[in-house]
Amino acid sequence: MNISLDLQRKLQLKPLGISHGKVRVAPLYPLTEMECIELSTSLNGLPILEEPVDRAEVLMHLKNISGSIFTSASADDFAAKFSSILFESIELNASDLHVRLLTNGEPCHLRRRVHGYLQVPIALEPATARRFVTWAKQKSGLDSSEHVHPQEGRFSLVTHGTTIEFRVSCSGQTDGETMVIRLLDPRRKLSLKALSSNEALGRCLENLVQLNTKQGGLVLVSGPTGAGKTTTLAALAAALPLDRLKAVAIEDPVEIRTEGVDHLEVDSEQNLGFARLLRAVLRQDPDIIIIGEIRDPETAEIALRAVETGHWVMASVHAGSVLETIYRLTSLLPASYQELGRLTLQTRLYAVINQQLLPITNGRQLSMEAIFVESHASPLPWFEPAAKPAEFPACRYFPRA
Repeated sequence: MNISLDLQRKLQLKPLGISHGKVRVAPLYPLTEMECIELSTSLNGLPILEEPVDRAEVLMHLKNISGSIFTSASADDFAAKFSSILFESIELNASDLHVRLLTNGEPCHLRRRVHGYLQVPIALEPATARRFVTWAKQKSGLDSSEHVHPQEGRFSLVTHGTTIEFRVSCSGQTDGETMVIRLLDPRRKLSLKALSSNEALGRCLENLVQLNTKQGGLVLVSGPTGAGKTTTLAALAAALPLDRLKAVAIEDPVEIRTEGVDHLEVDSEQNLGFARLLRAVLRQDPDIIIIGEIRDPETAEIALRAVETGHWVMASVHAGSVLETIYRLTSLLPASYQELGRLTLQTRLYAVINQQLLPITNGRQLSMEAIFVESHASPLPWFEPAAKPAEFPACRYFPRA
């Protein structure tokens, strides 16, 4: 059996031998039908048998046959090597890739952010770093000759039937240039059940997305930057009754696409902010509006007024607890809308989910504090000085585990 190194790198697999007339291989991703045919054809028609092998072992094999992916690459295959850097980062569960292209004599380097923390820098030869930054800019449609002013773009790569998106941000600095690439893997979506191991909390989440009232309501997901709010909103969106209701999401940027949801992206260069897009969406007969982040007075007011007119609104807010979420949103409301806005929060708010990602041995664990409103028979005491969500009437409260 002789699978060429080029084909091993292309299909991202490790040969395991021949058994009972079949070629045994360990692919990094399941092979498509066309890839199986290509591989079989290269082996004179022998059938292919895929076997499960530890992914780290396959990655190590691919790295070995590719040489060091962090040294200068030839003009013929540097693009493949740079792609392998990105795919390897995906397999290591990295969320971001940081590249520093320095001009002051210090070593250039690459760092991955895994489970919220930057890993040990990996040294890059200056020529490799320059080529990598130029390659990523060109893939993103950016000006590769611009090294001072900030630029943003995105591109995608397909591996074994899966489209991975990469969002690129680069800017100059006093001693060179920095580039950060956000890795957006659609396979990282969470299901509603995966959000919590608490069965009672899980049932409340399932009941919430049934949207059993036609009067509209508000659902808030809060937490600090990097706490996974977008992932939680996506899990909620995927569980909505989208067969009978229209849902529109406004995000900056679109990171996780949900089938059945219309996604709109904020574009500041075109003067398309959250507030302007939200106004446009309200004229398109939506049932559910998902707002990536409420962060300015205009968006906060329009969102609550949408709730008043019978829409369901799901939105994220930066805050550290359930109570802080309400105070934060209220502080954003214009003075002329404060009184009515507070009334809407007291009578139309159905859930607040506050989350954090706490470090554990092998990564980070989602920790939630949540409150679900079961009845609005009387206004909830959100704004009382000694407010305690655990004591709110007709509510289910879940303290942080």
